[in-house]
Formats: sequence, structure tokens, C-alpha cells
Amino acid sequence: MAALTIASRGSRARRANSEATADGSAVLEKTQEFFQICDLEDKGFITRRDMQRLHKELPLSAEDLEDVFDTLDADGNGYLTLEEFSSGFSGFLFMFGNPAEAEARKTSSPEVLYESRWEESRGRDEEEEEKHFCMLMDSLGASNVFEEPTEVRSLWAQLRRDEPRLLSNFEEFLARVTLQIKEANQERREMESALKRKAATHDDEIQRLYEEMEQQIKNEKDRIMLQDSERFLSRSQDLEHKLSTKEHELDLLFQKQKRLEFQCRELSSERQETKVQNMKLKQTNEELSRDLEHTSQELALAQEQLALLQEQASRLDEEREMYQHAVTPSCCAQTRLSASLRPQEEEDDDEGVELQMSSIHPSLTSTPSAESRGTPTSPRGQPVGKETVHAEEGVASAPDRLFKVVLVGNSSVGKTSLLRRFCDGSFHPGTSATVGIDYRVKTLTVDGSQVALQLWDTAGQERYRSITKQFFRKADGVVIVYDVTTEQSFTAVRHWLASVQVEDLPIMLLGNKADLDKQRQVPGQVGEALAKDKQLMFHECSACSGHNVLDCMVRLARILKEQEDHQKEKTVQLVGSPCRKKACC
Repeated sequence: MAALTIASRGSRARRANSEATADGSAVLEKTQEFFQICDLEDKGFITRRDMQRLHKELPLSAEDLEDVFDTLDADGNGYLTLEEFSSGFSGFLFMFGNPAEAEARKTSSPEVLYESRWEESRGRDEEEEEKHFCMLMDSLGASNVFEEPTEVRSLWAQLRRDEPRLLSNFEEFLARVTLQIKEANQERREMESALKRKAATHDDEIQRLYEEMEQQIKNEKDRIMLQDSERFLSRSQDLEHKLSTKEHELDLLFQKQKRLEFQCRELSSERQETKVQNMKLKQTNEELSRDLEHTSQELALAQEQLALLQEQASRLDEEREMYQHAVTPSCCAQTRLSASLRPQEEEDDDEGVELQMSSIHPSLTSTPSAESRGTPTSPRGQPVGKETVHAEEGVASAPDRLFKVVLVGNSSVGKTSLLRRFCDGSFHPGTSATVGIDYRVKTLTVDGSQVALQLWDTAGQERYRSITKQFFRKADGVVIVYDVTTEQSFTAVRHWLASVQVEDLPIMLLGNKADLDKQRQVPGQVGEALAKDKQLMFHECSACSGHNVLDCMVRLARILKEQEDHQKEKTVQLVGSPCRKKACC
């Protein structure tokens, strides 16, 4: 009977154990699920704020969840790992997860009473473990060695429950660690004592060195003050000597200043007199300039009249030669004889021409007819800048017209390259800047007439502009050149236009370097608009490629020729007296 009772109790205990095992696994799974709900970030631990996420899963308020967190956080570090959460929260689930079932188990099964008794016995075991641990720590003398004995106690209790065979090794380890900690504390106290003694000795040494340094500083300060006083005394004496010297020099300078002021007053009076003389000389110069201009105009008119007379003399010479070839030898001899006698009352054609020419220019009476034929037929006479007419030039090479054209513009715009391209048909990229004035002559055929252009190349630098302005007075035309790749050279065009103070003077605005289109800074429309506003001729060309160089020069020559023809129509023509033919025999 007793055996049956024991067997029945054993079977019930086994069933209870199996049920407890099944419930424990379910509780463990539920605990892990709750931990995953709290640890959404996969940190491996949960905090007090993460615990509030179970508010929807459990019928607990926020304060209850905080109390549960404080209960589970036995070490007080502020967070719960999975192990801490599982070990403490599974018991919580048994009590609060299903309260009705827990109450039913407490009231309906004897196993529940057994578990409560077991928990009471477990509490007594914990108190006994605490007592044994305190006795162990006292025997080892480690009661006050560890700052946190709770962790050591937990480890000792766990080894006692799970691994009793390792408990003796752990106690020996605690004894050795305690001994080492005591030795380390003793050594630390000795080192602190030695350090205090060393600090006291060091303070004494520092105090001694400080006193010695104070004494040395005082001695050095006294020595420096003595040296400074001696140096100051010597310096004062030197300064007094220099001051006396400077005062003497100041007196000399004051006397010199008086002399200079006297000389300055004399120079001022002389300058005033010189200024008055300069004003008088300026007035005289202006009067002479007006006289010179008037004389120049009269001379120009005389030159034009002389050119007409030269042309008439040339035609008369040709007629005379034709007449001389037509007469007989006897008539020729008689003509030579009558020409050698030259009676005053005989008035033939040749003498009339010579008398008219000699009245204008005495040197023409001694000029041979061959030289007259070599003179250009243009009424402008010889080229500007030439002193004599070369007799060796033939009639075929003599131009019908000759015009003086001045090229102006800023430096490096390509004036010299334009002349070389127009006159020689070549381009030299390494051309240096023009110094002063240079000129070239080029003959063109314009409307059946031989027109010679005397092209004057001027320097574009500022220091040569006064020389350049003098050539505008006798110029027949002006070409203002600018660089299409440099806006500054185009801006200077207005300055060059202001320098040309001659009325009715043909002016051509010429934009050079038109082949450099990628580097262009001045559009063609801008140059054309300026030319239209100032009533100028406008062209763009390239001295490098030769584009439009000849065309613009031909156009300028045609304009000059037409202007001269218009002026010739207004010029008073001198008509010679009627000629009487002389009988040959």
C-alpha cells in the first residue's frame, strides 16, 4: 500500500516536472519575444524607455513597467541584457502572465504548496549562503578589500550551486587575490609616503633655489642699473655735444636761407620780366605764323600757276622741235643766227614763253627743255620732302599726279606692315616699332592716269605725336589705322581725329588684322558706325594676308584725284599771248 502511494506520488511528480518543463520553455519563448519587442534596434540590451513598449502587450501601466524594470535591474546599471531579462521576467510571467491560472494552481494542487515551501527553503538557503560567504571573507581578511563584493558573492554562489568541485579553487584564488591586493595596497601606501617625503624635499629645494634666484636677480638688477646710469650720463654728454653742433649748423642754414630768399626774390622779378618778354615773343610768333601761312598760301598758288606754265612750256617745246625738223638747213641756220642775235623787237613764240616763265621763277630761264620734259605733269610739282627733281627720270616713268598721304594710329597697329604689303607685296612679322618718320612711294594706275602715292609712316608713341601733327598741314589725305583685336587702339581713333585740324581733308578709317577673327574685340559694325558719324571712308584689311589692302588704297587715290580735279576747275588759268609763226625764209 505504501509502495503504491509512493509510486503514485512519483508519477504525479514526473507529470508535474514535465508540465513545468513545457511551461518553462513556453515562458522562455514568450520572454524572448517580449525582449525582441523592446529591443527593436538590435542593441543586445534594453533601457527603461524600451520597457514602455510592453504597455500594449501586458495589462500594466507605465509606472508598473518602470517598477518591473527596477526590480529586474539588480545591478543598477540602467539597462537589462537578455539573460537578466529572461531570468527575472519568467518568474514575473508565472505570477502576472495568467493570474487566474496561478491562483487556481495555488488552491487546487498540492504541488503548488510544495513549491511555496521550496521557495521558503530557498530563501533560507540564500541567507545561509550569505552567512557562509561573510565567514569566508572574514577568514581571508578580504572584508574590506573588494569595493564591490556583490559580484564576487554572486560568482561564489553560482559556483557553489553549479560547480561545487571548483569552489575550493575559487576560494584559493580569492585568497591569492586578496593577498596580492593587500600587498599592492601596502606598496601603494609606501609609495605615497615616499612620494610625500620626496615632495617635501623637492619643496625645500625649490625654496632654496628661489631664494638664490631672488638674490641673483637683485645683484643683476643693481649691476644693470649702475651700467644704465653710466651709459645715460655718457649718452647725455654726447647728445649735448651734438645739440650744440646742430645749433651751429642751424644758424648757418638760417643765414643760407636768407641768401636763398633774396636770390629767389631776384629770380622772381627776373621771371616776371621773362614772362612779359615771352608774351611779347608769343604775340610776335603768332604774327609771324599768320604771315607764314599767308605766304605759304601765296606760294602754293604760285606753284600751281608755275605748274601750268611748265605744262604750256613743254607743249611749246614739242611744237618747236617738230617745226625745227620740218624746215630746210638754210632756214635752220637762219633760225640759229636769229636766235643768237636775239633782237629786242623780235617777239617769237619761244621768247614769249621764256619771258612769262622768268617773271614767275627766274631759275626757269636756264632750265633745258629736256629737264622740263622730265618734270611730272601734275600741277602739284615735285614730291613733298624732295629738294630737287631728278633729271634722269624719263617721260614714261613720270606720274601724272602725286599725293602725300599720312598714316597715323597707335603703336603696334600695323602701319609699317601695311606699307610693306602695299608697296612690296610682302609681310614681315618681326617688324620693329617706327622711330620718327619714314615714307614710301607707290605708283598706281587710276582711271587711265599714273597716280603716285607718297605714303608717310609715322610713329605711334606718345613722344612722337608732336612731329606727326606737323605733317597734317601739307598732307593730301590721312589714313587712321586701328587694330581690330585691341579695343584701346580703336578708342584712340577719336584722339587722332581731333589732331587733324585741316578742313576738307580726305580721311580713311582702316581696321587692320581682320584675319584674326577669333581675337577680335572691335566689331566691324562699330567701326563703320564711327566712320559714318564722322563722315570718313571705312575699310577693314589684313597686312598679313593682303586682304583688301590694294582696294582701299586705290579708292583713296581715286578720291584724291577727283578732289584735285575739282580744285583745278576753280583755279585761275593763265593764258599766254597769241603766237606768231615765223617765216622760214
